[in-house]
Amino acid sequence: MMEIPLDKVKITRRREREELGDLEELALSIAKFGQLQPIIIDSDGELIAGFRRYTAHRMNGATTILAIYRDDVDEELAKELELEENLRRKQMTWPEECRGLAELDRLRRAKNPNWTQVQTAQVAGAGTSQRDVSQAIQMAKLIDVFPELAKAKSLNQAQNWAKAKASAIQRVVDVKAAPEEYAAIEEKLILGDSVEVIKTIPDESFHAIITDPPFGVDYDERSDGATNNATAYQDDEQKYRELLTMAPDMYRVLKPNGWCIWFMGISWYQEVKDVFRAAGFTVDEIPIIWDRSEGRTFTSRPDRWFARGYDIALHMIKGSPRMAKTGHNVISIPPVPTEEREQSVERPVELYLELINRLTIPGEKVADFFAGSGSCPAACVQSKRDWFAVEKSAERRARAIQKIRAYTPDK
Repeated sequence: MMEIPLDKVKITRRREREELGDLEELALSIAKFGQLQPIIIDSDGELIAGFRRYTAHRMNGATTILAIYRDDVDEELAKELELEENLRRKQMTWPEECRGLAELDRLRRAKNPNWTQVQTAQVAGAGTSQRDVSQAIQMAKLIDVFPELAKAKSLNQAQNWAKAKASAIQRVVDVKAAPEEYAAIEEKLILGDSVEVIKTIPDESFHAIITDPPFGVDYDERSDGATNNATAYQDDEQKYRELLTMAPDMYRVLKPNGWCIWFMGISWYQEVKDVFRAAGFTVDEIPIIWDRSEGRTFTSRPDRWFARGYDIALHMIKGSPRMAKTGHNVISIPPVPTEEREQSVERPVELYLELINRLTIPGEKVADFFAGSGSCPAACVQSKRDWFAVEKSAERRARAIQKIRAYTPDK
């Protein structure tokens, strides 16, 4: 290690990370305690690792800096050294840290087959443990398989999502392993894209359609949009407008006197009304309001906006049906408790029971083209209605199948 002129350090390599964090704090620390770690340069003076310390020295007006020469630096070693540097300095995002630790461990093991995760933790420093390295390696692999895990706010949330995904996959296995128990339900709950499936359904098949499609508000991209799991839905404007093309087929597959309930985000209120009216439906101007304020309400600015404690649905009719049970448009039912909810938007069975009992009688057939967790079909079997449903996700379909089976009265 030697002290060299600061202006002799060359910076020509592209750095792996450009965001340097709180340099003022580092500059103050170096001014007070001195330079605790040297930078690393090659024989030509090119900086290999220590760009943040180099920058802090320049901020302090220093003219020299402690450095270590490394003449045996190839491209792979330079990458390894910078990974170490990244892991020691400013807090990285949790996916960056997982990938960095996993890559550092891989590089060291490639050079030394006897290398251990304990040694990787020691090299990474900053209180890193063997358990941290193990978790990072596992999560880096999971992110490669399920990229949506990287959208989690934290490693802990990503691990919870991964557990939920593992449980969902296990449900698929369990359902396939018990065909006799679930065969009758599987026949009615179709795995597929509703936009295509509905085209295959005969005219006048259902007495009512009660369904809750994705809201078309990029909900799957919001950091708070998947509280308990990573969503598998594409939820954007383009996809939502594709779903709205189902309206004429929904009209076609309803009985001559039928009902349609379509849950939606408030921003789509006028457009959805126009689409379903153009398809032939008579649309009630006043939406159904589900008051879920007994559960979690939310707003990004509680100092400015009221917390949201409701969802809405359009109520539409074909022909001249008559309600089996009258009632007002505000339905107050508690939401699914957070600890029981696996989807960020999950309707309680009780909500569907209320709607089904108002619009149909036992024996009539209800369709749900976005089954999700299976609450609507579960409400159908509990209330002795016939039903049909579609779900695009195999994992959600498996969960719905098990839920419907749980709500099916014993014969």
